[in-house]
Amino acid sequence: MRNLVRTIVKISDLEQGMTVEFNGEIITVSRKDITKNDFGYSFRGDGSKKTITRVQFAVPTTYGVQLR
Repeated sequence: MRNLVRTIVKISDLEQGMTVEFNGEIITVSRKDITKNDFGYSFRGDGSKKTITRVQFAVPTTYGVQLR
């Protein structure tokens, strides 16, 4: 799809409500998805990944293309 913008971000930079691609699915991050333990942050219990793909949607408006 041409209206999707994918960027790689650290799991520690994720915030609630962001849209990410995880295991081939596009999901919205909830508060329960991000956990912090002695070894750093993990997303949905998978501590081996340190980055994740953030997905933003390019929406055309009267002021140009906006990322949401």
